[in-house]
Formats: sequence, structure tokens, C-alpha cells
Amino acid sequence: MSAGLAAGALVCVPVGDASAVAGIKQTVAVPAYFDPGDGDLWARLSSPAPGAGLAVANPQSGPGDSKDGGYADAIRTAHNAGTKVIGYVDSGYLGTKGWTAPDGGTSIDDWVEGAERNVDKWYGYYGASGLDGIFFDDGPTACGTQAVANAFVDAYKRLQSYVKGKNADAEVVINPGASPKECYTQAADTLVTFEGTYDDYVNDYGDGRESWEASADPSKIWHLIHTTGSRSQMKNAIALSKQRDAGYVYVTDDDNSHPPGHAWGNPWDTLPSYWSAEVNTVG
Repeated sequence: MSAGLAAGALVCVPVGDASAVAGIKQTVAVPAYFDPGDGDLWARLSSPAPGAGLAVANPQSGPGDSKDGGYADAIRTAHNAGTKVIGYVDSGYLGTKGWTAPDGGTSIDDWVEGAERNVDKWYGYYGASGLDGIFFDDGPTACGTQAVANAFVDAYKRLQSYVKGKNADAEVVINPGASPKECYTQAADTLVTFEGTYDDYVNDYGDGRESWEASADPSKIWHLIHTTGSRSQMKNAIALSKQRDAGYVYVTDDDNSHPPGHAWGNPWDTLPSYWSAEVNTVG
């Protein structure tokens, strides 16, 4: 936590002050981890215009094992309305946490091969619906290991090439949830360099930020900010994200509450109560 700031303190950034807020073009980009059958959430992604410019579809922590007609319709409708939809694939920190890849194994190759099979599923199920790319979740921040300096980033370059082989214009996103080394700017179109609470965004964001972000093209940077309880906090978070050169941003009052025994909830399972105001603030 930064010295002199209490948790949740409002860092006042005048939204209309050009000297305080970088004049960058931003896009609302939503991890849309909600089912098309959950009310009108998917329909609302593209409104009010311009709505979300980017959304992540996530039927079953990935594409699942069969095509879902509801998702096919939702992806097609959002795509046709101008919202690019990319598919969720877990890349498991490439096995560095000991997680088992979809088809067994914990090595880098196991995870890459599993991710490639999920990419195949996404394009097999939803390519005709207008799928616009892939979102690789759970990425490491280091380029590689002591033994192989670029082992991790080379794996993501391989995945990037695999996705671009499906569609040269596909959007490829890696989500480390924190600022990765600069090597990753060559492995994806966009990197999620922050995923966390409003309090952490206000107080702790700069502690682990890599220097490359300060001069990067804003389209390389995406910030995901949850547990943002009020409209004024939402506006403050967006103003800060402009200062921090995030070309993609999403803020929500949804939180990370979770059942006992679970380390993580789902702060992305609905749209914020201030959705229209957020779209207008970013726009």
C-alpha cells in the first residue's frame, strides 16, 4: 500500500482536466462470464452505443465440449453490433503452479497443447458466429526460467501464431493479472496488466508496474477493476486508468465474494449497476 493513503481512499483526478488525464482513446472491455440465459446481460453489452468494444465469452472455464446454441447466438449478435467477442482459454500459468493441463501433465508443452485444442474447439464451435480471437487467462509475468530465459514467452508466441493461423485478424490477449515483463508485448495484442479491487488499484497499482507500460501503445494495456462500489469511484478509476495508459478498461461494483473453502469468487458474473454511466464516461 502506498504511504499516506488509507485503503479505499479516493485519489481525486478531475475528469475534465487534460493535464491530469491522458487524452487516450479507451474501449470498454468486459470479461462477460455470464450465461446468455441470464436475463439481458449479453444483449446489453453493445448498448448504449458504443457499448463494450471487446468481451470475453466463457461457457465452462473454456469452450466446453460441445457447441452451445445460446452462446452462438450471443456471440453473433454482439459481433454484428460491433462488440468483438473473444473466447476464454485457461493457460494454467504454463504449469508453474503445478496445475494439471486439460489432458494431463504439468509441463509447458502439456499446457500449450491443451490450449491449442481449446482454441480448435472455440473456432470449431463459434468461428461461424464471428468469434474475434482468444483470451489466454492465468499467464505468468516472467519471460522464462533461469535455465531457459524465454521459455514462457516463447510458449505464448507459439499460441499467438496458432490463433492467428485461424484468423490473421484475431485478437490475442494474455491475462497475467499483473504487469508482466516487456517480452510479452511481442506475444499478444493486449495484456491485462491489472486485475483486482478498486482499493488495490488506487493504493497499490504502481508497486509492481513494469517501466515499459509508461510508454506503451495504450492498445497493449487492459485494466480490470472490481469491487468498485459507487459511481464516483468508477469515474475515478477510469480517470486513473487514462493516466496509466490503459486502452482497455472495465470497472464493476461486483465483488469477489466466494463460498467457504474457495479462494476465488466471480466478480465478472454480471454487469455493474452503473453500466450506462460507465460506457458514457469511457466514451
